[in-house]
Amino acid sequence: MVDPISIGTNTVPNILTDKLKKELIFLQKEGLPLDIVMDNIGEFTFLDCLVSDKKGKGRENLETIKSYIANCLAEVIVDEWEARIIRKVIRHNYYYYNEDEKQHILSKAKEILNPVGFGSYQRLQRKEKVMQKILEYLNLHKELILEGFINFRLKDYQEELEQIVNSAVDEFLLEKEYLEFIRLLKYFVDIQEPKIKQIKIIFRSNGKFELLDSENQPVQHECLQGLLLDLKENEINYDDLLISALITLAPEEVELHIEEGVTTGDTIKTIENVFGKRVTKCEGCDICRPNKNN
Repeated sequence: MVDPISIGTNTVPNILTDKLKKELIFLQKEGLPLDIVMDNIGEFTFLDCLVSDKKGKGRENLETIKSYIANCLAEVIVDEWEARIIRKVIRHNYYYYNEDEKQHILSKAKEILNPVGFGSYQRLQRKEKVMQKILEYLNLHKELILEGFINFRLKDYQEELEQIVNSAVDEFLLEKEYLEFIRLLKYFVDIQEPKIKQIKIIFRSNGKFELLDSENQPVQHECLQGLLLDLKENEINYDDLLISALITLAPEEVELHIEEGVTTGDTIKTIENVFGKRVTKCEGCDICRPNKNN
């Protein structure tokens, strides 16, 4: 009998022991000579893996069992502990946010950790790093207590998660600033009288835009003269100029026309957020698709 491997935990004993038992019972069925003994010592639950030296293959069998144990523990850490670590970082480093804000930051962090389309790949990368650390540890030690291993042997992993939280907070603050910006713009629009009934915005494929009135004529309004002067004298981009023009004119109706292939970034989103029900979007006409019928 070779020295047993003992895995202990006091945080998630049921989850850990269930997963480990399934893995080890599978190995038993595959013919590996091992026994599984569960023991409780104080607040800790230990799962001991006893490997027989039958046919002189004890060491070889032990290496196989180590790989399965490492894989299982890495699964538990990535699936169960990541959120715990992230919550701990938020609680300690960003204690001044209220509970709703902390929950929002947690959701942002999870989105960064598991981006749409790449979540499974990135999770697998993190799991492989953790698994390698566990294998390195089990090659030198026969007992592993999960909580201690995470706290003292996975510093790099925890620092990576802390950086994720910091990025999530940055995104949260940007989003908060954007919402405040939108709130102010809506206020400016709501408190002033409309200076034009309808405005049509044509987003051109060359990156520029045109403003037309209800008669499809270029908008000529004295309020725009100062904005056009700012565009010539200062480094104001077209998107900023457009938003400024719309806020100045405060139209009753805003009709969006978008040429095919145009990428407008957040501009349309901002217009829709500020003007709300005043905005309609054209599905295709002679204005925004002039070559459609040619």
